[in-house]
Amino acid sequence: MRVEVRLLSTYRRYLPADAQGATYSMDVPIGTRIESLLTCLPIPPDDDQVILINGQTPLAGQVLEEGDTVAIFPTMAGG
Repeated sequence: MRVEVRLLSTYRRYLPADAQGATYSMDVPIGTRIESLLTCLPIPPDDDQVILINGQTPLAGQVLEEGDTVAIFPTMAGG
């Protein structure tokens, strides 16, 4: 099953060389949960992150579906 991964902000430095802009395709097994996908990505696992699936905040344990777009970017502080 194929999903799109979009790494934004400072996470763009972790994009593979063949990425189209900030997005690349990734094959995952059917039934893959968002938490499992995150462990396969080259981003620091201990960073605070914002994760969206198709523009929505995922539920804990959410199963990915064919064609989903997963956007990930670091939490930003401001004031």
